[in-house]
Amino acid sequence: MRPLRLDLHGFTVFREPTTVDLTDADYFALVGPTGSGKSTVLDAICFALYGTVPRWGDRRRIENALAPSATEARVRLVFESGGARFVATRVVRRDGKGSVSTSHAGLEQLPPGFDTRTFDSAPAERQTELGTVLAGTPSEMEQAVLAAVGLPYEQFTSCVVLPQGQFARFLHAKRAERQEILINLLGLQVYDDVRELAKRDQQRAEAAAAAARGLLADLGDADDEALAAAEASVTAMRRLADEVDAQLPALTQALDAVGAAGKALTALDEEIAELRAVRSPAGAATSAATLAEARLAAADAARAVTAAEEHEEKLRAVLTGAGDRAQVQRLVDAYGRRAAAAAQVAQVDELLTTARAEPDAAAEDLAAARRAAEAATAAVAEAQRGVETAQTADRAASLRPHLVAGEPCPVCTQTVVTIPAMPEAPALRAARAAHEQAQRQADALTGRAQQQDKAVRALERDLDRASARHEQLTATLDAVNAELADAPPEATLRATLDTIAGLERQLAGAATTLRSARLTARATAGEAATAEQRLQAAWRAFDEVRDGLATFGPPAPDRTDLAVSWQALTDWAAKQVADRAAERDRAAEAVESADRDVDEAHGRIVVLFAEAGVDLPPAAARRPAGTGTGGGTGLGGGTGPGGAGRRPGG
Repeated sequence: MRPLRLDLHGFTVFREPTTVDLTDADYFALVGPTGSGKSTVLDAICFALYGTVPRWGDRRRIENALAPSATEARVRLVFESGGARFVATRVVRRDGKGSVSTSHAGLEQLPPGFDTRTFDSAPAERQTELGTVLAGTPSEMEQAVLAAVGLPYEQFTSCVVLPQGQFARFLHAKRAERQEILINLLGLQVYDDVRELAKRDQQRAEAAAAAARGLLADLGDADDEALAAAEASVTAMRRLADEVDAQLPALTQALDAVGAAGKALTALDEEIAELRAVRSPAGAATSAATLAEARLAAADAARAVTAAEEHEEKLRAVLTGAGDRAQVQRLVDAYGRRAAAAAQVAQVDELLTTARAEPDAAAEDLAAARRAAEAATAAVAEAQRGVETAQTADRAASLRPHLVAGEPCPVCTQTVVTIPAMPEAPALRAARAAHEQAQRQADALTGRAQQQDKAVRALERDLDRASARHEQLTATLDAVNAELADAPPEATLRATLDTIAGLERQLAGAATTLRSARLTARATAGEAATAEQRLQAAWRAFDEVRDGLATFGPPAPDRTDLAVSWQALTDWAAKQVADRAAERDRAAEAVESADRDVDEAHGRIVVLFAEAGVDLPPAAARRPAGTGTGGGTGLGGGTGPGGAGRRPGG
């Protein structure tokens, strides 16, 4: 195998179209740095031929043929083998799901004198036939490449394109394996073919010699008398053969007549059986009536749907004219809100009147409480002064026992002239008791004034809230009154709502009726379609039966009535059976007559053998094969009177 040209596109590192032209090279070397693609060129040669590469490891890993991010790889190899030129092409594609498969694989034998430069003006993906197509699918490529190259994949990668690092594989292979590789390389299997041919010629020659030796052994007792007897026997046999040959045309003619008559009888029986099988199927008479009823029901259902639709549309129109339910309900609700707001305004008015009066009274009570508290506070001050006076008097009295007339006073340092009398002690206690009572009364009145003040502030807050609530309710009432300024009376609106509700109930009922009518219409339409299909199927069955009888010329059908067409066909078939009955009797008689002619011709031949004193061989002692009813013996297989021959009316 000699590579001549290699075209690559999208194959591993060769992403762009690349051509390696070796047409005029007797020897070549691939030189370049590591990774430049030297090994890939050899991989492409191997892939074009066998669809795989040794260093991929797995013969199914064809996705390795695609260049990075490429969706298609194409390889075309033009090579020479055995004096002929071939072109091997493989195309690998990746589909949208990421699966990679071989989309094209082919091997062609190029015509003599084909110029490989033709590929320079044609794209690498050219798929037109260039020569004799030897393979067109990946499965066909294996045997075609093996026939063209002479080596299977394993031997090709062991001695022609040796993978890197596996040079020693061939050298260390077993003797039988190396011998097989060398035989394939050197074409030595031709000597095995020569040996087989010579062996067969020897076997045929030995068989011919053994047959000749057997014939010579049978002629060991041959003499003149035996030769004369043999010549007389040969003469008698030739005469018998001539006489038999003279009788054979009559026997052959009789046999032909038996065959023709039997075929005619068989054909008549088959026609009669076929015509008798014509029967009107069950339901044929009712198919059209069923379809008519189904169509009538479907039409009634369609009219019911139309009426229901019209009724529903009328109700919708009336309901639309009755007014907008939401708008009417909104006005009714506004009347309710107005009534509620008016009631609340009245209630708040009462509360507001009460709240406005209560602060005034509470203010007066507060003023009185404050005056009482002030008076009580003044009384407390007065009592405090009484206590202070009593305390002073008590302190002065406590010094009196120490006063000495004529001595200076320890308080004022003046000379005491007269020692005053001692005051009564209960005055201080009474002053203190009066002060405490005044203080308690002042505290009580002050607390009452404070409580009254809180009550006044609470009433003022309630009044403010009531005023704000009154303003809010008044604004709401004004808004509702504005909304109801041009509105009909509430009673009228409620009557309108009742009317709308009644119309809505009627519309809901009409919608239910419409849905039911549509369901019924669909059901009846389906039944009509089914009946139509059954009628069409019945017509097809009729046409199939009638077409099967086309050679008999059946009557034209009435396409408007299936039952009438079946009746006409069955009546016609019955008449055809009656017409063929007499014809069949005549055919049966012809079969019996031809059988008798066969018996007579065969009998004459049997007599010739008997007169010649020659025993009939077993095959000749039987009557010749025929379809008749005659008996006797003959020159072939047959049946006697009780055999399987046809009888009239059979």
